[in-house]
Amino acid sequence: MARHKQKKKASTPSPARFYRRIGSKGWSDSNYFTYSAISPAYRRWLAAGLGATPRDILSIGCGNGELESHLAASGHRLVGIDLSHPMLRRAVRAGLDRPVEADARFLPFAAASFDVVLFPESIGHLPLAEVFVEARRVLRSHGALIVATYSSHTGVHPLYRKYRFAELTPAAEAVGLTVEAELFLAARRNTVAEAPSDAKATLLYLKASVMVAEAAR
Repeated sequence: MARHKQKKKASTPSPARFYRRIGSKGWSDSNYFTYSAISPAYRRWLAAGLGATPRDILSIGCGNGELESHLAASGHRLVGIDLSHPMLRRAVRAGLDRPVEADARFLPFAAASFDVVLFPESIGHLPLAEVFVEARRVLRSHGALIVATYSSHTGVHPLYRKYRFAELTPAAEAVGLTVEAELFLAARRNTVAEAPSDAKATLLYLKASVMVAEAAR
């Protein structure tokens, strides 16, 4: 999650305690936010990139479900997982029909269950290699992995790791995916656009797909 600019240094709760508080009280009383939560423009941008055909989507680290409820309203079939039960309860109130309390390293789904696996600003709390292996396992032929994380200058929770494309791309390729897009995005509350560099961006966006040769077998 990104951090609002502050004059005073905030205390640093553990991720579990932090997300319990967000699930109970929402983002408004927090020093942090996600673009998935605060930016309708970013939610629309992500939905447009998925196309009009309804897809089975797994959102890993769905949190309070702001993005997921938007994608469901767009016609997609959403399953959201999170380790925070309070956040999942809030996600249900936001409109998420299928919340699952689960660990991204051990997904409780059969192989080839989803068309899209999405990490919506959650990857920085997860072990990259392990969760990409599981994401690939549950992807169908011609499925896609989508990851959003933060630019180098965006303030984040101290325990959130900022993966770079130099780490994300090899990790995706190592599990048999082909990277189609590496984008720098300048996301704000009411706008989102591609940026020329990390320095001008707030988010990094990666999309990788199942290899065509593998899908044809």
